[in-house]
Amino acid sequence: MRILLAIALIMSAVLILEKAHGAEAICGTAPVIFCDDFESGNLNVWQDGYNPILHAVTSTLANVYQGQKALQVTYPSGSDGGWLTRWFMPGYDHLFSRVYVKFENPWVGFSKVLGLYGNRTDNQWSGFGQAGNKPNGTDFFIAMLVTLNWYAPDPGEVIFYSYFPEMTAAPDGKYWGNYFYQNDPRERLQTGRWYCLELELQANTPGLRDGFQRMWIDGVLKGEVLNMRWRDTTALKINAFQLSFSASGSVTATERVWIDNVVVSTQEIGCAASNTPPAPPTGLTAQ
Repeated sequence: MRILLAIALIMSAVLILEKAHGAEAICGTAPVIFCDDFESGNLNVWQDGYNPILHAVTSTLANVYQGQKALQVTYPSGSDGGWLTRWFMPGYDHLFSRVYVKFENPWVGFSKVLGLYGNRTDNQWSGFGQAGNKPNGTDFFIAMLVTLNWYAPDPGEVIFYSYFPEMTAAPDGKYWGNYFYQNDPRERLQTGRWYCLELELQANTPGLRDGFQRMWIDGVLKGEVLNMRWRDTTALKINAFQLSFSASGSVTATERVWIDNVVVSTQEIGCAASNTPPAPPTGLTAQ
């Protein structure tokens, strides 16, 4: 019994250390299930995707949001920045994720930034490798925040990029992530400054369309998509968070992005501070 108790205490301590892997005060609160402010100097808490050619912890203070370190992601010319993934099995029905991100000046092109994956509780990989495929309600769903430079100059604007059973096909017949845009006025990103991005994902009750996704930029609600059907079974849960740096193909010149103060929580996270105070929300409408 003593041995089993000792093992349980050690495992609990490990979970607490991983959960509170950040100096930000919110990391020590009960709703938070994951933090990484990169002050450890390594990327050991990430379970998939680490590539030392692409991912490094920087101590250059000009590229750190808080503390002494941040994640530096390199997009080599002709490629992209890869990804970093963390799972939370078996999963949740409602999660929030927040990161601070800064794009290098100059920056050309658009990129994925962060995402929450709905995988099967018996298969943590069911939502991965699914680019171009339409979910069937029992296999996976994905909600991401990405940048898009179609309607705003580089690095563009933040939009939703979503995989769900009722998504529409692209002109090529494939089911690439569907786009949903910010509410007006839409905010254009600027290079060389930090942004606080937060994504909220609520999985629907199977049989109902009561799911939704919301985004905040610098603490201001900038978009929401309501009445969504993400799944048809509770065997699908939100159980993976990913920092994703896919550039929808490849970049034409080497570029860099910096990430800091990653938090995943069962409650709204918010922003500790931002370089530019957010404007009060106006004209918000449900999409």
